[in-house]
Amino acid sequence: MKLQTHPAQIEWPPTPDGDYARRALSPLLLNGSAVFVQNGHVRMGVLSDGQVVLPITFDPAWHDTFTVSPVTHLAHYAAQELHKLAPPALDLAGQPLLKLLGLGLRRLGFERTVYVNNWLLSTNLYPHLTPGQLRAATHTLLQAFPDRPLAWRSLDPARHALLIGALEELGYVRVPSRLVTYQDPREAAFWKRSQLRTDASRTRVPVAENVPHQAFTDDDLRAALGLYQQLYLEKYSSYNPQFTLDFLRLARDEQVLELHGLRLNGELKAVRGSVRRAGVLTTPLFGYDLSAPQREGWYRRLSLNVLQDARREGLLVNASSGVGAFKRARGGVAVPEYTLVLAQHLPAPQRHAWHTLAALMEHLLLPLLIRHDL
Repeated sequence: MKLQTHPAQIEWPPTPDGDYARRALSPLLLNGSAVFVQNGHVRMGVLSDGQVVLPITFDPAWHDTFTVSPVTHLAHYAAQELHKLAPPALDLAGQPLLKLLGLGLRRLGFERTVYVNNWLLSTNLYPHLTPGQLRAATHTLLQAFPDRPLAWRSLDPARHALLIGALEELGYVRVPSRLVTYQDPREAAFWKRSQLRTDASRTRVPVAENVPHQAFTDDDLRAALGLYQQLYLEKYSSYNPQFTLDFLRLARDEQVLELHGLRLNGELKAVRGSVRRAGVLTTPLFGYDLSAPQREGWYRRLSLNVLQDARREGLLVNASSGVGAFKRARGGVAVPEYTLVLAQHLPAPQRHAWHTLAALMEHLLLPLLIRHDL
């Protein structure tokens, strides 16, 4: 595995995945990640052995998105969620503690983490990786970053049991991050669920115009960005990736995401952007008009369209996290997602901090996530 930072130096594999990686990553390497993800001020590089491509990110800015910053994921995001969801008294007590946690993690070097296979999306899909490739990637990164933690996000036992086991043999530890939901629309029995039939009947009216990928104009992209921001940044958290218009242009022009929209009376009402890799489909770009009457069912429509696409292409759906009850009623199965972290080469205080965090998250946070369907 070789680590490079300029597209001309990278050995792009002569495969569809290699071509996708070249189209997706070259603009980020040349122009900087923050041009495309406003809260993703990271340095980037690419690991490649001519067969697989693994983007890496490191050195985020303070309060960057959770996809590039472990401190944001563990402290800042939690503080924002606490403010939105908790009773005022609990929020008042919890905010100073989470602020101290963030500062403590920063002092312990958590913000110096190097993320591997990080595409700046909420869910990173993985290619097939052999134990030898994992060992080679780890060796190369330890040579380049001998005093930093290494981390692989978006790993779960349902899809990555062998990969997780191989990383653990190299000394990585599991740190629980969230619950994600899988849906398998490839089987006929999946479509017999009453809720899916109800969704299909309820979303026939009003009749919406489908907007395929190639039909997206610049005005459509601006509208799509606004719909995403309404849902993921304003309703959920500003620590989600803040995609820019340049990113959506890249997604359209280089097919980094497959875009699909729904238009009503000339207005774009819903949008999604999907990624496919190794038999899995996920949708990191998702948004709809929150001011529209609920009876129009834009969330239902988008969700149903994702499942229909996956069925047609023979893919499993990683539906990411959130709205677990909605997804379970539509065949979803929740599984814990982990970040695999290598810290055994670090000084004792940092090493112990990561191992303690892993134990606390496994025995305290993960049961809480499962119990409350978070």
